[in-house]
Amino acid sequence: MMNGSRPARFRRLPGCALALLLCALPAAAAEWLLAAADHQAVPGRNFELVVVGGAGEDASRWPQRLPATIELPGAGPRIALQLVAIGPVEAGAAQRRYFARWPMEVTGVVRIVLDEHSSARLLVDARADTQRVEPAAVQAEQGLDPLAPVAAVAPDAAPVEPSAIGFHEPMYFLVGGKDPTSARFQFSFRYRIFDAHGVVAEKIPVARGLYFGFTQTSLWDLESESKPFRDSSFRPSLFYRLALDDPDRRGSLALYGGYEHESNGQEDRPSRSIDTLFLRADARLRLDDKGTYLGIAPKLWTYLDREDNPDIARYRGYGELGLRLGRDDGLMFSTLLRRGTAGKMGAQYDLSYPIRRSVFSGVGAFVHVQAYKGYGETLLEYDENKETQFRVGVSLVR
Repeated sequence: MMNGSRPARFRRLPGCALALLLCALPAAAAEWLLAAADHQAVPGRNFELVVVGGAGEDASRWPQRLPATIELPGAGPRIALQLVAIGPVEAGAAQRRYFARWPMEVTGVVRIVLDEHSSARLLVDARADTQRVEPAAVQAEQGLDPLAPVAAVAPDAAPVEPSAIGFHEPMYFLVGGKDPTSARFQFSFRYRIFDAHGVVAEKIPVARGLYFGFTQTSLWDLESESKPFRDSSFRPSLFYRLALDDPDRRGSLALYGGYEHESNGQEDRPSRSIDTLFLRADARLRLDDKGTYLGIAPKLWTYLDREDNPDIARYRGYGELGLRLGRDDGLMFSTLLRRGTAGKMGAQYDLSYPIRRSVFSGVGAFVHVQAYKGYGETLLEYDENKETQFRVGVSLVR
């Protein structure tokens, strides 16, 4: 493929594209190359590139996902990134298009490197710039031949999970409330039990959707003298996740089902725990080309054990409804509603907006306002009706 002379389409590249090519020259020597029609990436949005193999490489046989790494300047941390193939490719072709959701926390000039072909690398300028010009428009203006057709990937497509561990539920730290003033914080993660390209997943593909999840929600009393934790809820779970693609890219749908245990980790009288089997759906309907969407997330469950709190269904019921409206890179409003069999209600409202560019440079963060009203703010006080509690703070995942 490389014979000492540059292909004609590269000879006309301007300075910014030439820098990308120079970065990729080591890959050419190893007969692997990374190229992109646009060297700019927007955090939280999809980024497309082309992987070019050497002589004899049949791109149609390459895996649907290619592991890669983002290298930060100055010997900074390395961030895992999975490249996902775009559409089919003809047999015998030596190149294939891939895309990935660019991480929200990565900005500036960085380098992408293929894990299995370390000499194949590409410089990318990542910046939160919603006014960026589309690659096809830039190429037409400069009279360049496109390196590859531009993929029609929606900006609100489901994020690509970079590794086995990922985000599960919102993570935040909020302060406010009354009687007493308190902090409410939550962190959450999920872990894919079988690697997508591991031995088990290759032989039993259905195993790829099996996850372990964990969420902790705590209420911290900031007003009392010893600053005690009023209550903490620990929720380990084992569940199966099935993601469904919409061929017209009008939205997305993920289905979840499994077992969840919830406990406050206490003994004797303050002890609270339940065990449930649950089904949950997470649907997103795309409303415009800017990424605004409406999200609907109903969840149903049945109790396996509620010995510590036998009447909890009167206050928590057998299901909840989550709603979201907004953009992943803009203002987002969400609510979570529960209704017990005795008509007891609990409602949580969240409003958040990105502040990473102006306050936490290089960190994905959002200013977050939350209101909670009714029953069930903590597992310990599931049967107590609370006045509306307002809190404000920062969220890392929403």
